[in-house]
Amino acid sequence: MEGILVNAQVDRKVDTLLTSLIATLVAHGGHSPRVGSENTVRLPDFDDLIATLKLLACITLPLEPARDLSPEAGTRAIHEAMEATSHDTVRLLLSAISQYSPEEGEQPQLYVKRLTESLVFEYLLAEFSAGSLTPVLVRPTFDRLGEVLVTAGKFPDAAADAGGSRTPAPSMTQSSLAATWAAESYRERLVTRFWLELPPREKSLVLRGPDLWSVPVLALRQTLRNLADAGADAPRREARHIVLNYARRLEHQDSRARQAVAAGLNELWSIIESLWPNQLPEDLSKGALAALRIEREPQTTSALATFIDSLSHLAVVRGDYEGFEAIVLTLEQPFRDFDHANVPVLAKLLFAQDRFFLIVDAGLAHRALDPVLPRLLERDPDKLLDRLTILLAEERGASLLPAMARLIRTIGVPVLTILETRLYEARPQRVSAAIKLLATADPDRLLRGLARALPSWEWNMQDLAVSELSRPTNAPNAQTAAFIFSSVLINAHPLVVPMMIDQIGLSGESSAIPQLMEIAAGEHTTLRDQFVRIKAIEALGRLRATESMQLLHLLSEKRSGIAFAEPSGLRAAAQDALAMIEDRATSASVRATFDAPSVHGVVYAVPRRYTRVLLEAPLRAQVSAKAAGASLARVKTISLGGAFLESSKALSVGESVQLEVRSGLGKKIHCTAIVRNSAPGGNGVEFVHMNDEDRNKLRKLVRRKMPG
Repeated sequence: MEGILVNAQVDRKVDTLLTSLIATLVAHGGHSPRVGSENTVRLPDFDDLIATLKLLACITLPLEPARDLSPEAGTRAIHEAMEATSHDTVRLLLSAISQYSPEEGEQPQLYVKRLTESLVFEYLLAEFSAGSLTPVLVRPTFDRLGEVLVTAGKFPDAAADAGGSRTPAPSMTQSSLAATWAAESYRERLVTRFWLELPPREKSLVLRGPDLWSVPVLALRQTLRNLADAGADAPRREARHIVLNYARRLEHQDSRARQAVAAGLNELWSIIESLWPNQLPEDLSKGALAALRIEREPQTTSALATFIDSLSHLAVVRGDYEGFEAIVLTLEQPFRDFDHANVPVLAKLLFAQDRFFLIVDAGLAHRALDPVLPRLLERDPDKLLDRLTILLAEERGASLLPAMARLIRTIGVPVLTILETRLYEARPQRVSAAIKLLATADPDRLLRGLARALPSWEWNMQDLAVSELSRPTNAPNAQTAAFIFSSVLINAHPLVVPMMIDQIGLSGESSAIPQLMEIAAGEHTTLRDQFVRIKAIEALGRLRATESMQLLHLLSEKRSGIAFAEPSGLRAAAQDALAMIEDRATSASVRATFDAPSVHGVVYAVPRRYTRVLLEAPLRAQVSAKAAGASLARVKTISLGGAFLESSKALSVGESVQLEVRSGLGKKIHCTAIVRNSAPGGNGVEFVHMNDEDRNKLRKLVRRKMPG
């Protein structure tokens, strides 16, 4: 036979002290009656419960490992405790032990702890159901019972016993039961368990009543979570009613109640958020703000501030900007009764960076502008402009520019004034953003600041401002822009001057004719570059400036000996200008070169100042960029003003490049160009400088390639 061991040692320990405890109780209290019989022992009142707990704490002291008592000494100690109490108390404890008997293998300390909890819960649940114990008294009752057990569960430490003499105040040591009940966290768990084990009817009455604040947050959270997760509408409605009832306790006269509710609302925040997935009820924010205005306790005030901050954040996330504004306005109202120094600070903290960015993004969304958003954003114009500056630097920045302009125009002066001051800053990114935003939202302000700011700008900032002001969308300001351009030409960078002169000619600004004639003649103090002179001559032709005809004849015909006094490119430009002014028979081909046809539905980043021709056979070109290095490209279209370069290498808009176009056998056109736009497969560039010879080559190439 296998599987049977004879005379094997069994590792099973029987606690002799626990056995002695039960035997002594039986000896002193007699046989306990059967459960359910007429003689069943009940706990008649609170004093009996306290006496029973004291007896339990005393007779279990010998069970403590720290005392290290022998079975005989432990039994004597139990007998002494029995002798010091009443017979009824012994019978009550014996009845409890018979009802909650030890489990197999249960350690004495764990059993005593479980027995104590059972005694307490049995009594308190019965008292609560009978109405003798109110919700507010539950926690204090547990605290009082804890004090009883802690006091009764102390014994002299081993060192005092070993000394053999009593000192006037011997040092005392707590039993494990007393130490457990002394911990506030343990009692808190018991209170939570009490509320969770409460029958549904009694629990519902408390949750709907004024004493809801006394329910521990853990118990309340679990109850609300169960209702919220039920899936049906009725339980969720009940959970909402409970939360609102709980929040109304912020008006309670007892400061303890207000503090508990303020802290509890923060701990219940995730459930509150889930119970109202769309918009929180206005009562929550109004109640919290009203409570904050009258609250004097610092801890409660701090908890209320945290809750209000959470409410405001959720309002922004969910697009309830009116609710968010209402919170801010309430916090900004003066608190006259007493000092609330932290409230104005809270109002500012509500506009935290991430929250403010959400409001900005909402203002830039492709929908009707909520009237609340501009009012919110004008509270911190600098932060708004910083956010817009960052967005403009992103890849999607250009597409957001119209929405940014709409927002800025709606807010008006507070933002526009700061934008204008940013034109004079030293930080290029902020200057660049200010130029773009003003050019789109209020070009007049940019024009007013141009004269002062232009001399301090690098050429790329000047180029950006001029190109932005030259957009077709700014056509109503073209005349004013041309007038301003003519007044600041002397301070402009050589790479920017050609575009400014083109805009003067296109806008018909006749007041600039004397200055253009001076430049064309080469008599200007600074603007003597051949390319700039050619641009001035072309502008005189666009303006049909009859007063310049004598000068143009002189430039095209004057000789120095047998050779012409002026280079061929400049003379050709003067002849074209004369043909346009005099309306000669040859002027048709000239106008075809200069007058870019308007294509219906097409809006260019910079208006076409010359007719662009499509090349049947694209020309090869080499592009040298500072950032991207050298690369090859194909010229698909070209004009006197620019070209489109087909290339796999993308260039940055606003970047200056050196371009070499191979226009025929052994012929090359060299120029400096600015990247004006980027498209799939290539970039559009504007020619901003080339020498006279290259300009003449380009003119001949364009005339040759033009249809008809």
